[in-house]
Amino acid sequence: MELFQELCRIAVQSGGLKLAWVGQINRADQTVQSVASAGDTAIEYLDDLQVSVDPDSPFGSGPIGTAAREGHPAWFEDFLHDPRTAPWHERAERYGLVAGGALPLLCNGIVCAVFTLYSDLPQAFDEADRDLLKRMTANIGFALDKIQQDAERMHLLDALRESEQRYRCLVEQSLTGVYLIQDQKMVYVNPRMAEMLGYENAEELINQNPLMIVARKDHDKVTENIRLRLTGEVARISYNFTALCKQGHSIEVGANGARATYRGHPAIIGLMQDITEKLHAEDLTRRHLEQLETAFMSTVKMASNLTDVRDSYTSHHARRVGAIASAIGAELGLDANQQKGLFIAGSLHDIGKVNIPMQILCNLEPLTPLEMEIIHEHPQSGYDILKDIDLPWPLAMVAYQHHERMDGSGYPEGLRGEHIILEARIVMVADVVESMSHARPYRERLGLDLALAEIERGMGTVYDPEVSHACLQMFRAQGFELPV
Repeated sequence: MELFQELCRIAVQSGGLKLAWVGQINRADQTVQSVASAGDTAIEYLDDLQVSVDPDSPFGSGPIGTAAREGHPAWFEDFLHDPRTAPWHERAERYGLVAGGALPLLCNGIVCAVFTLYSDLPQAFDEADRDLLKRMTANIGFALDKIQQDAERMHLLDALRESEQRYRCLVEQSLTGVYLIQDQKMVYVNPRMAEMLGYENAEELINQNPLMIVARKDHDKVTENIRLRLTGEVARISYNFTALCKQGHSIEVGANGARATYRGHPAIIGLMQDITEKLHAEDLTRRHLEQLETAFMSTVKMASNLTDVRDSYTSHHARRVGAIASAIGAELGLDANQQKGLFIAGSLHDIGKVNIPMQILCNLEPLTPLEMEIIHEHPQSGYDILKDIDLPWPLAMVAYQHHERMDGSGYPEGLRGEHIILEARIVMVADVVESMSHARPYRERLGLDLALAEIERGMGTVYDPEVSHACLQMFRAQGFELPV
């Protein structure tokens, strides 16, 4: 609102106008409410002023209603005698308003408010004035778009904070011990780990050397495992050791810890489980791994959803691409771990689209060259997001190369043939099949048959021949169905 108030003030002081005001449009009842104004008579003139954007209303035919409906400036140089402004003639004459004009203020292409000006002189707005005012309102529109984008970004940050809070609650209430080690100290311990070791609260363990809870016979093993992760020689280690409890007795624990970064410095984040009951050791280990797997796959799902929540047309697109890619991998004879990597890579291949404005993702019209350049940046953005994640699959490179083509016609680098990694060639085909089989903002659903025909057409030229053959065989001969 401060932006609107400054606009009104500048118009009155610099333009020699009698009155200027900004009215915000209420779409529910099609009325216009003043949110900013300037001029000696502004308060009195605007008091109980009735304005509408409804063309059937007697209060909707003036400059404000016209500008709001038509989306361009409306000029009324003889405001006092123009029949379209009859409802306001008496009021305008009382306050000496002779000429008027209104300019729409757009936010994301939609008229959200109207900037209205009045002069006490006839024929007050010449071509130069009108051009200047149009440029001013256009700049205000750009500012409004930026404000809305900032608001959306803040909303996303709030959502991330809420997600972090939920994660913290999950960790605090977890049935598994969770710890964070940095600079030879335990800087975080969750309540379950404290309980496991016989402490009344986690604070008793904070800032203590981790070796204080380790039996002496295991000191060397634990010390070496910590060193290996902090130096980066290994990323993750799972092992068992004997832990010392506060009351003096010991328990057998299983620890799974990985190298991490905490406040800009190397650290180890890990899980700890009591495995003292030997008869249940295998079951406990299985459940522990399942929890880790579920947590990891939930993170993958959350990341793939980042683009879904911004574009309903591609909802679940990424996970379907992952499922198709994994199935193609199986058809090619890849092992279970490679198939899992293909599912994850496919699920994250479009994560770079989180940096693309929603109005471009959901655009129903042909994209401009600039918008296409922005779209073509998402492989690089995806690579930048995924490149530092330490996992046994080339997730970042798949995100970067999935729009390359075997004949060099793709982007971002125009790579050819074997210069494109196998996983990217598989996700490339899966992406085409899934995309063509579903609707997009700019076209109707083409269907699976046309999608497979496209793969057949480009087999050996645009798409990898072995991958293409496996895809066609999978759908046509084996009856594989599109994931829902």
